[in-house]
Amino acid sequence: MSISYLIENFFTHKDFLPPASELWGTMFTPLHFIFAAFWLAIVIFFGIYVGKRSERTIKRVFLVLWIFLVTLEISKMIWESCAGDGIKFEWGGVIPLYPCSIFMYAMPLVLWGKGLVRRAGCGYVCTLGFLGGAINFIYPATVLTNYSALSFAGFQIFIYHGALIFCMMVMLISGYHSYKGVTRWYEMFVTMIPFLAVSVVANIVNFSPINSDYMFFKLDSFFFAPIGAALPKPVCVIIVYLLYTVIHIAPYLPSYVSNKLKARREAALGEID
Repeated sequence: MSISYLIENFFTHKDFLPPASELWGTMFTPLHFIFAAFWLAIVIFFGIYVGKRSERTIKRVFLVLWIFLVTLEISKMIWESCAGDGIKFEWGGVIPLYPCSIFMYAMPLVLWGKGLVRRAGCGYVCTLGFLGGAINFIYPATVLTNYSALSFAGFQIFIYHGALIFCMMVMLISGYHSYKGVTRWYEMFVTMIPFLAVSVVANIVNFSPINSDYMFFKLDSFFFAPIGAALPKPVCVIIVYLLYTVIHIAPYLPSYVSNKLKARREAALGEID
């Protein structure tokens, strides 16, 4: 195995590749961590750079990035379905219904939404989107269990999840979005709207004959599998919904509590006066 082999087989489907144990750059190998560090450095540099630009420039960057990532995702789905040993669409794994897939559906809210609508889109990116992007740099199990980081699929996962981290950085650095200034309880929960909308579709697919585990609601995937095997599926779904709720509201809760306490103190001082 060599770097030249990986470059020559950059677009080779997993059906024609050696086992993952024989590939350089699969999960938790040195090449995986080198690529992760390389892409993360690029993300941080451009996140800081773009975060200091005007809102008009930021929107243009977001728009170009969104169009590129949607195109890349569609290309990956077609390639994954048609480049292997026969044409096959893996209904249980290739549909963009993962936590990080919500980015594609939330960005129009970020770009063209106003008020709470924009807050819903930005809220997803700065909570679940960021967390999913960060995890997939360290644990890209959906791809690097079959492919090298130096492959089309490997590049796609690092570019896509790097974009989630990039957008979060730009939003918070520029003030396009903030965890602060939360005065009403529903301002925290509005951030869950993109997730809730996609979760409905994901669970319809999960509990259909396709029998998948999109958004991990059944807890049947990866290191969640022992939990999913021990619990009834309705309980798993409830647990996962609660976990996603905590992920979405936790960054905003300190601001909400702080503003509530401040309002009470001001009200008390007003009564004394």
